[in-house]
Amino acid sequence: MREIRFDRFGGPEVLSLIPDAPMPEPGPDEVLVEVAFVGLNPLDYKIRDGSSGMSRDLQLPAGTGREMAGTVIGAGAGLDEAELGSRGLSVGTRVFGMRAPGDPRGVAAEVIAIGADDLAPIPGEISDEDLPRWAGLALAGLTAIAVIDDSAAIAPGQTVLVHGGSGGVGQLLIPMAIEAGAAQVWATGRADNAERIRELGAVPIPYDTGNWQEEIHRLTDGRGVDVVLDTHYHSTFVPSLDHVTEGGLVVTLPTLADLTPAHERGVEATVPRIKPGRDRLDRLVQGIRAGRYLLEVSQVLPLDEIARAHSLLEDGHTRGKLVLAAQS
Repeated sequence: MREIRFDRFGGPEVLSLIPDAPMPEPGPDEVLVEVAFVGLNPLDYKIRDGSSGMSRDLQLPAGTGREMAGTVIGAGAGLDEAELGSRGLSVGTRVFGMRAPGDPRGVAAEVIAIGADDLAPIPGEISDEDLPRWAGLALAGLTAIAVIDDSAAIAPGQTVLVHGGSGGVGQLLIPMAIEAGAAQVWATGRADNAERIRELGAVPIPYDTGNWQEEIHRLTDGRGVDVVLDTHYHSTFVPSLDHVTEGGLVVTLPTLADLTPAHERGVEATVPRIKPGRDRLDRLVQGIRAGRYLLEVSQVLPLDEIARAHSLLEDGHTRGKLVLAAQS
């Protein structure tokens, strides 16, 4: 079995393809999944380079990747055929999901063992050609739900600014903010992604051909927005504090974000915490089926190009999701 692992923290070069890794043994409440595609996220390279909080207690060598799509091929001793069927996870079922926050194992492998509660079935009408999108749905989708439902609690009529509207999480934040009742959503992004942002339902504010701060000041008559959803943080968090209404809120995604500048200015700011669960995965399924969540995949790379994929992730300009094909 092929699996991606790394034995030290560092750049993309520390990632290696292990051609003869041992097959995993599923625990009592785990499912064995033949992985078809692996979704990639900035969290992956932050764990790999040691900058993520999840790296602190990670035992090396370790795997990489947090989310995937594949097919159930077996289960642990605690899950008989009837139990699998009741969960919609019978052998042969196509599934998507992500590792629970407390599970440090990777998913960039041909076969993985993963908790049954961390998976949901992919609807039967979905074609195999569309599976890459499902591989990139779980982490981005659960993050977006945590932002919209748990952290931002957007109220009907509020105005919202999304930083990174064409990225993987951004492409879900926009429609979810609209679902929550936002009266107006603006989203920053590169000029060549402006049409994509419009398709998602937001007004694009290109940051590479203009000054987003001047533009949001103009569009809001200097009032600012009620809620900022910041997927970038490093270049956008502090400037955004000048463009939030009194009593407004900034939600920024990096778990190690320093919120001190906001608190010193009396601006409420928070970092979301993902809550895994079948109910939230099923909500993502419903949104995809209804045509509301239009997450796109920009590129599918083979498993042995993991280093290149991580380099693209770190570049920070990926539109939608990057995905690895796990099977040769």
